[in-house]
Amino acid sequence: MSKRRNSMIKVRGWRLCKQTLPLILLLIISLVQLYAAGQDSPALKTNRDRLVVTAVKGQIAHPQPSRYYLTTWDGKPKMAIGVAGINYTLNLGQPVFGWAAADQVTIGVATEGVGEERFRQAWLTQTAIGNEVRVLGGAARGEKGLVIGKFGSYVLVHFPDAVKEKLAIGDELQVKAEGIGLAIEGFPEVFVHSLSPAVLEKMAISIRDGKLEVPVVKKIPAEIVGSGPGAGSLYGHFSIQTCYPPDIKKYGLDELRFGDLVYLEDIECNYGKGYYIGAGTVAVVVSGPSDISGLGIGVTPVLSCQTGKLTYRLDREASLARLLGLPPATAKQVKSTAPAANQNPRAAKKAPYSGPIRTNKDELLTIAVEGVIQPPSALDYSPGYDGKSKLGIGMASINYSVSYGDTTYGWAEADHVEPDVTIQGRDRQNPMETALAILACIGNEAVVISGEARGSKGIYIGRHAGSDDKVWFPAEVKEKLALYDRIMVKARGVGLKILGFEDVRVNKISPEALEKMGIVVEGNQLVVPVAAEVPGYLMGSGIGGQGIEAIDYDIQTTCPETVEKFNLKKLRLGDIVAIRDHYDYYGRGRYEGAVTVGVVIHGFSDYSGHGPGLNPILSAMPGRIKVKIDPKANMARLLGLRKDI
Repeated sequence: MSKRRNSMIKVRGWRLCKQTLPLILLLIISLVQLYAAGQDSPALKTNRDRLVVTAVKGQIAHPQPSRYYLTTWDGKPKMAIGVAGINYTLNLGQPVFGWAAADQVTIGVATEGVGEERFRQAWLTQTAIGNEVRVLGGAARGEKGLVIGKFGSYVLVHFPDAVKEKLAIGDELQVKAEGIGLAIEGFPEVFVHSLSPAVLEKMAISIRDGKLEVPVVKKIPAEIVGSGPGAGSLYGHFSIQTCYPPDIKKYGLDELRFGDLVYLEDIECNYGKGYYIGAGTVAVVVSGPSDISGLGIGVTPVLSCQTGKLTYRLDREASLARLLGLPPATAKQVKSTAPAANQNPRAAKKAPYSGPIRTNKDELLTIAVEGVIQPPSALDYSPGYDGKSKLGIGMASINYSVSYGDTTYGWAEADHVEPDVTIQGRDRQNPMETALAILACIGNEAVVISGEARGSKGIYIGRHAGSDDKVWFPAEVKEKLALYDRIMVKARGVGLKILGFEDVRVNKISPEALEKMGIVVEGNQLVVPVAAEVPGYLMGSGIGGQGIEAIDYDIQTTCPETVEKFNLKKLRLGDIVAIRDHYDYYGRGRYEGAVTVGVVIHGFSDYSGHGPGLNPILSAMPGRIKVKIDPKANMARLLGLRKDI
């Protein structure tokens, strides 16, 4: 080989060495770091092989809306929904903020123990996040789910959406409970609660400087931890307070998602929940925020230590959804509830809009509620307003004669005649306090979940607070129904608002039914088609009182001259009617110039102060609603249940 060629090879070799040397050094450094990390972060060892695994039994719980208006931190009334029940809307990974009318809304399916107190308690204390759940009965029998948290007296379970569609309130469940006594070797000071070993092992916990370092999304200071202290350590939750709006932005609470892991600073959960300087607790986000003082985002504690042996590192992906290998939730825009700094309300004027209404329907929760077909009561003759006796049948039961869209007047011996099928909630002693009464909305889907007609579908059409909620079913389905058959309604509509008209109260109507009413926006008014108008002074039974969700009120038919004057005999079940000079926002009563729009849910009456009943669906202060007479403005026609109107 020539000297020149040999020299060129040496030069090229040196150049190659210069180019690769940094890469080689970087590789060596990385290997050293990995070795050091391995020396400082050995794999966690637990006593998993010595845990006792047992079966415990529970059932799907009823939803728990607030029965009356709650008072928020700033003194405003609120009908709060979203706690417990089957939640069809929310899953792990979705944002905690931005859901209409929600307050401490829980995810997945809420469950409770069954049987004696000691057996019910076992469901709360022995179940752990990550435990397998098996459905024991009903249409979803044999399907599997996973425990994802604990909130108050409920154990929360994740089921795939397809399985949720098969579930019913009261379905029994069984869990292979594994987690009680779980401990991490070398760290006796760190308590493990409500956590399965399978999930613990996937949490990517490191050992740094003799401490357990847990990946979390946020650090939460003790100053914003609310309810929870004083309760037991094996079930329930802490609340991250959201009653002071500036905290939401300051601590990034509006960035949290259901299932996120958080670190509660100076909070312990060893043998109970409480404040302790230097302590730390790792918890899982299981419920949404609250407008009630001292309450807020619910978190289930899973790791706790008083001695400083538990610390954290921030990791945006530290979530239960990822640990359980669940698919990512459908994305949703997060709405901030904190007021913008230096916001000038006059600077945000929008251009006038005319056209169809737009709503916040994407923010609504869909929750399962249930009732049973209510039998009729046996009453004897009683006197009407004119002293004449009347039997007064037609309330409750299965009505084979009268259906939605039929006349309210002229049925033999009938009084307050009700269409189709009457159901009643049984989760509270007072039917007006049941979840069915408060959450079900006109246009919601109903399904039969027991008896010969099981699986048949109908439509929720309204509520009469006398024998209770009404559901339309096709005639052929009514022939198969029996008294006390169970009916489940997918309740959706509480919290519905018309964008740009948030001051107009929307009540007891689904967004789909509202959109079919033909309401249009003209400037600063809603133009609403109605079949008839009545003056406010005709409104009788039901006027006043608290709340409008669970109570209808009647157009009085006590005076024959008034009945003729306002053509009340022409009213049909399902007619949309305007009430002049009434404002029904938190109650029912007079306000000159205001307009309330309601839907007729029951028929005529000969008893003093009674008559066709209305469910209020819209109400506004003067100048916001303009009515337009349309004889075809009937909900039975709009929902596609009748074509002859």
